[in-house]
Amino acid sequence: MSESRKMGVVQLTTVTAINMMGSGIILLPATLAEIGTVSIFAWILASIGATILAYAFAKCGMYSKKVGGMGGYAEYRFGRLGNFLSNYTYAISLIIANVAIATGVVSYGSYVFGFDLSPMEVCLATIGTLVVAASISLVGPKKFGKFTSLGMICILLPVIGLLLCGWYFFSPDIYVAAWNPHDMPFYLTMRDSIAVILWAFLGLETACANSDTVENPEKNVPVAVLAGTMIAGVCYMTSTAIIGGLVPHTELVSAGAPFGLAYAAMFGNTVGHMVSAMLVVSCFVSLTAWQFTISEVVREAATIGHFPSYLR
Repeated sequence: MSESRKMGVVQLTTVTAINMMGSGIILLPATLAEIGTVSIFAWILASIGATILAYAFAKCGMYSKKVGGMGGYAEYRFGRLGNFLSNYTYAISLIIANVAIATGVVSYGSYVFGFDLSPMEVCLATIGTLVVAASISLVGPKKFGKFTSLGMICILLPVIGLLLCGWYFFSPDIYVAAWNPHDMPFYLTMRDSIAVILWAFLGLETACANSDTVENPEKNVPVAVLAGTMIAGVCYMTSTAIIGGLVPHTELVSAGAPFGLAYAAMFGNTVGHMVSAMLVVSCFVSLTAWQFTISEVVREAATIGHFPSYLR
């Protein structure tokens, strides 16, 4: 790939962060509300673990000279078969994950905008969403890196808004009341919370998977991995903690749009609906980022002869 078409470190960092946050951040506050605000301790532990994992990927990116992204890392120890198996299994997992994310875009979008879709309509809308996202991902790395900025804006604005205004409306009583609603032992709350939180960090590896699309990958891939992971961790942790003190636990557990509910509690239903719409956009941009990632994984594997040549 020519250098003029490759994205820079900021764009790769954006792609990495949006892969992690685009879909996970939408319902995470409601999911963790079932466990309680005690999950703040799990956030600290999981964020440290995710950063350590990101550092391991970053070191691989610094020293690897082989083509194939993460498959190239595996080739050092397991040879060409390891390279193939790494990229093949990763590609299959992304195909399945993309269908799930597209279904989430349709379901969340229909909830936010008040559409009542039949199962067949959901299926057709999901297929259409996948086709549109795949088409956008084909514009080239540099242009696509700029497009993902839209998704980051739609995520960061609600998070920044919570940081600036959320503390004014924050209720310690609501936060404390939701601390451990089911009186679970501490180690069980940590176990259940960490499992959910680590799922939210899936995608930190995508900077490595897209290493062939960035300028100076030995330098920029490690930066993108670590910076993207830390941005996602800060956004996740702060937004979840603040929402836990804005919305009563009983409402948050069953919330279909927790961010919208939090903003509705602060500024009214209109603002809450606008924020929910922004997160639908971020979820769609996240889907395009995952589509871009899978296309690069397959293209790189085809380039070195592991996949059919027509996939290059």
